[in-house]
Amino acid sequence: MTLSAILAATGAVGDVGERGNPVIEAVRIDSRAVIPGCLFVCVPGARLDGHHFAAEAVAKGAAAVLADRPLSGLPEGTPVLLVRDTVAALGKLARAWRESVEAKLVAVSGSAGKTTVKELCAAILSRVGPTAKNYKNYNNRIGLPLSMLEAAATDRFWVMELGISAPGEMAPLAAIAEPDIAVIHNVGPAHLEALRDVAGVAAEKTRLFGALRPGGVALASMDYPELWEAALAVYPRVRGMSVRGQGAGHAAPYRAKYLGALSEGRGRFFLKLGDLELEAVTPLTGGHFAENILAAAAAAHILGAGEKQIVSGLETAVMPEQRFLCRRQGCFTIIDDTYNANPLSMRRAIASAAEAAKDKPLVLVLGEMREMGAHAADEHARLGEIAGCSGAKAVFFHGNYADAVAEGLTRSGFSGRFAVVDTPDAFVEAATPLGLDCGVLLFKGSRSMRMEEYLAAFTQSLQKDASA
Repeated sequence: MTLSAILAATGAVGDVGERGNPVIEAVRIDSRAVIPGCLFVCVPGARLDGHHFAAEAVAKGAAAVLADRPLSGLPEGTPVLLVRDTVAALGKLARAWRESVEAKLVAVSGSAGKTTVKELCAAILSRVGPTAKNYKNYNNRIGLPLSMLEAAATDRFWVMELGISAPGEMAPLAAIAEPDIAVIHNVGPAHLEALRDVAGVAAEKTRLFGALRPGGVALASMDYPELWEAALAVYPRVRGMSVRGQGAGHAAPYRAKYLGALSEGRGRFFLKLGDLELEAVTPLTGGHFAENILAAAAAAHILGAGEKQIVSGLETAVMPEQRFLCRRQGCFTIIDDTYNANPLSMRRAIASAAEAAKDKPLVLVLGEMREMGAHAADEHARLGEIAGCSGAKAVFFHGNYADAVAEGLTRSGFSGRFAVVDTPDAFVEAATPLGLDCGVLLFKGSRSMRMEEYLAAFTQSLQKDASA
């Protein structure tokens, strides 16, 4: 986009300076990532304010700066575009870029597994044509626009996940994306501190459907009553998905079923996509992944993906780090699901870990689930019940609400080892008396609990034992 087009798109005031009207081919908010000829957007943050790094960005070659205040210390003639809110302007710019290209956009949201759906859908659509996607989970009011602005005009498809945590967040995100296909594959008790209950989560998520482009398609799971009710209220023509195949879900035009695990952590799934029926092997095992795979395949099928493209895309998809990645270390299977956690994803991860363990010892290393608000104690007690019923030999917990977890374990009749651990070293020390020479270990907790450090400490202890 030319600088003058960016000025118009963002509603900025200012002029293009003395450098003519250059074409801007990239947008950056981090001065360390600046490339020559880019637009540097000054984003204020809790710790760092991008306005303080504008001069550095220009010195590195930024062609112009978008700011919410006049700036000093810049070379004379540097174009500075002024707006009231640089983050809002970033969204306007992404929306303008979206409107200037012909790519079909898939918007993905849900309480658990958004990134997995995004990766799977992008893997399928990349078999159909050039496809862009969010980097990692850049899915909020800053990450989504940046992801869209990184997408190329020549891309045929954009697959973007949208993440929200409070009321009022979805509508502006959805307006930026303006999707051709909008898919919500589940809802659960996530971010309850702000959204109150599952119905509140569903009401906020389904605002996504209100931003569909003319002729667009909405997809929602019929397996979550709150989601389906909210979806129908916003978009009566919504198409249903189901992995249960019971009740209303039996009539869903898009259905899936988990057919079981294969070797090396791969799973087989059956899919019904309208009139198309197929089986696919994926790098995912566990029944709860059926709805992720279904959502990705259904969206891609609507956009023209055929059986071969769907099967190939699912089989070769590469899952992002820290999202139920299984790896072998000696006689142990270590499951890294440390990226984040809420009650829905916890329940599913524990069930899949138990399936993977079969007759081997199962150890659960869990961290606190954050942003539960008034529901925190109850949800952690339920977590304890689920963990206790999993057949685990031991449960280790890091964070607040350990008493609630212990209460749930007791209610479930759990007879294994339970320990509260505050550091990775404390966990390794507490796990040593178990005397394990094999087994399955699941590491999972909310992002701020940094459960990957507990996983790293355990793997290092195994390496030391092997060396000894």
